[in-house]
Amino acid sequence: MQEGSLPRAVQVRKWQQINSKRYAEKRKYGYTQAQKEDMPPEHVRKVIRDHGDMSSRKYRHDKRVYLGALKFVPHAVYKLLENMPMPWEQVTTAAPGGPGSRTGTSRDGAASSV
Repeated sequence: MQEGSLPRAVQVRKWQQINSKRYAEKRKYGYTQAQKEDMPPEHVRKVIRDHGDMSSRKYRHDKRVYLGALKFVPHAVYKLLENMPMPWEQVTTAAPGGPGSRTGTSRDGAASSV
């Protein structure tokens, strides 16, 4: 039976199982890392206040770097969307450790993302 011919409820359940494993807490040798806390709003406000007005002479070198980096934003967004899993797509698996891959195997032989 092909993946696409499974009933919708089975596809949904399978997709949820796969993504619950993918986005679950990562354990490395039985140790769970603490979740990072969000930055406080005051810190973000300070960064915006300090770097929001780039017209100052003090930021002329930074401004050049930031404006040069803007040309890469569309490509970065494209790659982000390209690699995002879509719920209607079939499950794809790749052999771990292939050329250019970022996957490896753990000690017990199970594939894991690096």
